[in-house]
Amino acid sequence: MKKYNLSNSEEILMNMLWKENAPLTVSQLSEKITEADWKPNYVDKLVKQLVKKGMVKADGIQQDRFYRSQQFVPCLTKDEFLANMLEEQGVNNALFARIAVALFKKDRKQRTPEQDEKLISELEKMVDEYEAQIEEKSKEK
Repeated sequence: MKKYNLSNSEEILMNMLWKENAPLTVSQLSEKITEADWKPNYVDKLVKQLVKKGMVKADGIQQDRFYRSQQFVPCLTKDEFLANMLEEQGVNNALFARIAVALFKKDRKQRTPEQDEKLISELEKMVDEYEAQIEEKSKEK
């Protein structure tokens, strides 16, 4: 099984952790996930699977009157996860650029010139941020 291949249930749990952006216990997760009627035992099983995959790690303990509960946080941001998942599936930066250009050309007739300018500006910003990250990484080496 590939590392970034998540089941639907694992993906729901990860999205909740990313959304909350704070350490959560299994019982807190089971309370917050409202789109499914999951019992804490099922959430605990999912968390353990995600720990094995390296997606989630323990980060502290919460004390509730008589009980201690381990808290969990994601190991990657959602953006990092998506980038790694795409890379694992063979989508590299060059292919991503071709996809972006193809999508840009596909809907060109349905967009106004202002929307085109905005989209181009956003893409240029993404490229600039990416180049800055590459430059920063090369300085670290």
